[in-house]
Amino acid sequence: MSIIQPPSLAAKPVIPLLTEQEFLSLSIEEQDLYLKLYREQVAPRFEEWRNPHRLKVGYGGRGAGAKSRSAGSLLIQFAENPRYFGQNIRVLCVRNVQKSLKESSWRLLSDEVNRLGYKGWEITKEEIRNTKNGSYFVFNGLNDMSKDNLKSFESFDILFAEEGAPISKDAWITMEATFRKPGSEIWILFNRDKSRDPCYELYCEKPDPSWSIIACKPGNLDNPWFDETELPKQWAKLKEMDPDEALHVFEGQPRVQQDRSVWGLSDIINMKNRKAKDEGRIEIGADVARFGKDNTVAWKRKGLQVIDKKEVKGFDTVDVAGVIWDMANRDPSVLIKIDVGYNPGVADMLVSFGANVLQVGFGERAAKADDYANCAAEMMFELPVNEIGIPEEYFTQTLLEDLTERYYGYDTAGRKKLEPKDDGASTSDGGASKNFKKRHNGRSPDEGDAFCLCFYEKQPDGCY
Repeated sequence: MSIIQPPSLAAKPVIPLLTEQEFLSLSIEEQDLYLKLYREQVAPRFEEWRNPHRLKVGYGGRGAGAKSRSAGSLLIQFAENPRYFGQNIRVLCVRNVQKSLKESSWRLLSDEVNRLGYKGWEITKEEIRNTKNGSYFVFNGLNDMSKDNLKSFESFDILFAEEGAPISKDAWITMEATFRKPGSEIWILFNRDKSRDPCYELYCEKPDPSWSIIACKPGNLDNPWFDETELPKQWAKLKEMDPDEALHVFEGQPRVQQDRSVWGLSDIINMKNRKAKDEGRIEIGADVARFGKDNTVAWKRKGLQVIDKKEVKGFDTVDVAGVIWDMANRDPSVLIKIDVGYNPGVADMLVSFGANVLQVGFGERAAKADDYANCAAEMMFELPVNEIGIPEEYFTQTLLEDLTERYYGYDTAGRKKLEPKDDGASTSDGGASKNFKKRHNGRSPDEGDAFCLCFYEKQPDGCY
C-alpha cells in the first residue's frame, strides 16, 4: 500500500484517511509514520511554504484554502524541526489590535501543538515554547507597540500576521525594515476588507517573483478539509440575509461601503456568466484615454449580452480609432458611443472612417434632471445590472471595483452625483470624500465608464 500520494489540487487530502482495517494492517513503525505524515499535511497549495520565501501571503474567505490551519501547522512544524531554518526559531505573532490572547493567534497555534501530538511544549499566557530546542512564539498588538518596541524583535526569524487587512502601509514598511535578519520571513493571512487593503496593494498586486502569494478559492478545491456540512449552511444563510456580506466572508471579495456605493457586490457579480437577451443591434461603448496612466477600454454588446471587450494603453488617436473600428467589424450599422469630454479626436477619426458615432459628454444634462446631476450619474444608476450578461472571460476585478466602489453623494439641489475621479474634477462632490483615483492608486475607472456607455440609451435631450 502506498501511504503517501503526490500533492494534488483535487478535493482530497494529500494523505488519504485510512479505514481502521487498512490502518491495522500496517506495522507499528508504518502506523507511527502514517499518523505523523497525516497530521503534518497542509492544504496542497500551502506545501510550497515549506520552502524559503521572504514573503508568504495567503488570502481568501472563510474556509478558503485552510489558510489558518495550514500556516499554523507549518509554523509549529518549523519550531519542532529546526532543520527548516537550520536552527531553533523565534516567531513574533501580531495583529493590528490585540486586547487579549483570545484576539491573537495563540489559540490557533496552541491547538496545532496538541493536534500534531508533539511532546515537550510549554503553553503559557505569555508565550508558546518548545522546551526541547528553545523555539518560541510571542504575541503582540501593533497598536501597543512603538517602533522602538518593534526593533527589539529584529533578531526574530518569522513575523506572522494572521489578520493583515487592517494593518497600515506605514506599519508594513516599518516591519519590513525591522525584520531584515538574513533568511527571515514575513507571513501574512487576510480576507480582503477593501479593494486596496495596504497588504494587498503592497504584496499582491505586483508581487516579486521570489515571494509566495496564494489567492485561496472558496470550497474544497483549495481546502481538502472544507466542512461540507456546516459551512455551506452558514454560507447559504448569510447569502439569503446579506448577499454582499456573504461574498466577503466566504468568497473573499472586498467589502463595499454599501451606503455610499451605487451598486453592491452581488448586483455586479451576478452578471457574470448570465445568459442575457441578445436581441437588438450591436453597440460599442468606449472610454478613451486621457492621461498617461489611463487605458482606452471598449465594450461590445448585442442586446443585453456582452460579446467582446478591448483594452489598450499608450496608443495614439489613429491607433485607438482603428482598434474600435475593427471591433465594429468596420460596419456602419454598429453604434459606437464615445465620451468626447477629453479626447474628441478619436470620435472625429471614426466619423472619417464612416462609423456610426454617438458623441457623449459625461457632464451633459441628464434626462431625469430632477434626480441626477449629470449624464454620468444617470448612466451609472440606470445601468440594467439585473438583466446584463457578461462571459467570465471579460469579467474582471477591475470592472467589479469600478462599479461597486464609485461612491456618490448629492448636489445642492438634492440630486445624485458621482464622486470626482481625481483632483482635477469639481470639488463639489455632494459629500463624497476624496476621489476614486486616490483610493485606487491613481487608477481611473475606465472599464466601468466604458461599460456604462455601452449600455446607455441617449435621447435627443440627454440620457435615457
